[in-house]
Amino acid sequence: MKDEKIDAIFNPKSVALIGASNKEGKMGYVFAKNIIDGYRGKIYMVNPSEEQVFGLKCYPDVRSIPDSIDLAVIVIPAKAVPKVMEELAEKGTKAAVVITAGFSEAGPEGKKLEEEMMVAANKGKIKVVGPNCFGIYNCNIGLNASLGVGTPPQGGDISFVTQSGAYGMAIFAFALDHHMKFAKIMAHGNKAGIEDYEILRYLGEDDETKVICLFLESVNKGREFLEEAKKITPKKPIVATKTGRTAGAARAAASHTAALAGSFTAYEAAFKQSGIIFARNGMDLINIAKGLDWQPLPRGPRVGIITNSGGTGVELADLCEEAGLVVPELSEETQEKIRELIPPYASSRNPVDMTPVWPKFVELYSKIIKILYESSEIDIIIPIILQRAAMMPEVCQAVADTVNQCLASDRKKPTYVCWVSVRSAQGNMDILQKNRVPCYDWPERTARAVGAIYGYVEFLKRRAISFEGR
Repeated sequence: MKDEKIDAIFNPKSVALIGASNKEGKMGYVFAKNIIDGYRGKIYMVNPSEEQVFGLKCYPDVRSIPDSIDLAVIVIPAKAVPKVMEELAEKGTKAAVVITAGFSEAGPEGKKLEEEMMVAANKGKIKVVGPNCFGIYNCNIGLNASLGVGTPPQGGDISFVTQSGAYGMAIFAFALDHHMKFAKIMAHGNKAGIEDYEILRYLGEDDETKVICLFLESVNKGREFLEEAKKITPKKPIVATKTGRTAGAARAAASHTAALAGSFTAYEAAFKQSGIIFARNGMDLINIAKGLDWQPLPRGPRVGIITNSGGTGVELADLCEEAGLVVPELSEETQEKIRELIPPYASSRNPVDMTPVWPKFVELYSKIIKILYESSEIDIIIPIILQRAAMMPEVCQAVADTVNQCLASDRKKPTYVCWVSVRSAQGNMDILQKNRVPCYDWPERTARAVGAIYGYVEFLKRRAISFEGR
């Protein structure tokens, strides 16, 4: 059963913006615009200096609002927040997102303010996100209560929780550029009023969330967090980046969000035991999530590589095997099928190197993908789309069409593209990713992402957990 208070954060029937403003450049203006642009529930603007904000009546204080409030979004100065939290508690408000900084991350005085704020919140049993945070999204209902600009498209099933607001939103923006869609986003800053395990439990129970992404600087109540993770990972993947792994980074985390980083070695071991997929950085986090979301899980570690560059194929083979995958030599029977298509000086062994026969790229990529898809010797297909091939939109369209035709068959097998090309060819990568064929820049990122995905499969296998249809 979902936590009613956390659900009020993501699915509120009403939102009150404390500190709403008509003045461009003010936080209250940014949040007012974001909320009214997409959210269709009741909206209450609060500011004693305004009569209306964006055409909506503005109330002088929380007590003046005639109805109940599910979610309060607070953008007023830190010193005024404890009093407002008292008013919200009296009102029976379910949840609050405190954007304002100047609390425990700012020193002893700020810590005292944060404690006062939480005394009021706890008295009213208000679930608090923040303070010192970027905000929240529920993309599927058009709710943007954050500093981010615009409301992302609906229909996503990845949820993302980040302790770093600005960097978390940069990761999110990168993902949107790569045609990924999200369900829910939370940037929870100082984490004064909501525990990590509570958010994890909520997303684990959330039907809209199929993949959970976490950008962590610290973990509060680690035992409870890991117990929740153990319940979730058999059903849906959790991908986590943990920063503060070195002494310098841990020191920076403490000054940034008052986070206590803890021993990374302990985190790494605990993540592995509970089935959390560890990503070394924000880009790996998104790359792994993209592969999990768009393609079926691989049944085994055997990779079939298709390339028009021998050197790139060899490098990718090295990196795949270092990432725990296998690049087997194809059987004579399968090689014979490929040799019928490629020039006599090309290689059919694996990596399959078609060589730079540009006029035949459309035919060869498509037909070799089909051969490897139908082969029982290969579990994972990685076409390398490099330079001239990447500059040909017809090649990218053919690969996208072939992959999706194959996925429509009874046999499910993932395909991930290793993309090596110039920036001007980005539009051709879009052809693939709009069709949910994940692309990864360069062999190293490809191997890391695919290796991490197969690592999750190994976790499921060790526990005899079925992943048919996933």
